[in-house]
Amino acid sequence: MTQPALSRSLRRLEETLGAPLFDRHAGGMSLTDFGKTLRRHGEMMEFETSRVVEEIRMLNGAAAGFVRIGLVPSAITTLLQPTLAAIGRTAPQIQVQVVEGAGDEMLNAVANGRVDFAVIGSINPSYTPDVIVTPICEEEVCVLGHPSHPIFDHPELALEDLTNYRWILPEKGNAIWLGFDGIFRRNGLTPPTPAVATNSVQTLKSMVCKGGYLTMMTRVIFALEEEHGLVRSVPLLETRWKREIVLARRSHHQALPAEKLFLSKLMEIARTLPGHSTP
Repeated sequence: MTQPALSRSLRRLEETLGAPLFDRHAGGMSLTDFGKTLRRHGEMMEFETSRVVEEIRMLNGAAAGFVRIGLVPSAITTLLQPTLAAIGRTAPQIQVQVVEGAGDEMLNAVANGRVDFAVIGSINPSYTPDVIVTPICEEEVCVLGHPSHPIFDHPELALEDLTNYRWILPEKGNAIWLGFDGIFRRNGLTPPTPAVATNSVQTLKSMVCKGGYLTMMTRVIFALEEEHGLVRSVPLLETRWKREIVLARRSHHQALPAEKLFLSKLMEIARTLPGHSTP
């Protein structure tokens, strides 16, 4: 499409909608709030169109298909890997796309249709109007550091002592960050400002295992490092808690056969985990 033809189409669309989609200025164009809303619905329409093609191709059953999943990192070893193994035995032709990120990112991905569903840490009870959540299990969260970290030399460790050290944490919007912030505030303390914020598990592990940082994280993320003596959990009961893991889906989403099969296997795995919440 040529630029003049595109401009005419855009003008007709704005006239039909009765609202400007772009702010035009000397430096170019930027989306208005109306434009952002239209883009969000357009992305969902594009996604649903691709699902129609998938469904037509899958009329022979659920042994083929494509599933898009959003995940927090801790769910990879506890839920994703065993689910993929089970799918591989029953429907090896199913393809799975995994999108990893923080809980708020994954909620947006569900709402916008970029993923079919997401497994995330519970963030807050409100979520978004078109997303429903189902609790599936719990994970233990604790404070971890390298065994040589000076925190382990305290004879009578208190929560206030933890404010004197450097921290590396997930970025804001993550369920663990919210839990970290709440633990200190409930005890009348100002939470320490993280020296490093990252949603990269590899970066977080590397920094903690080098000895200079403390972190608060689900214990399963550091299971291998803890087993080999590269990290220790800080012996403070106030810093240990359970975070709820939930399944997030769009409320009016029609699951295709491949997605239904994947979800059924995932729920079977979840029922075998400690603190499971699935019916």
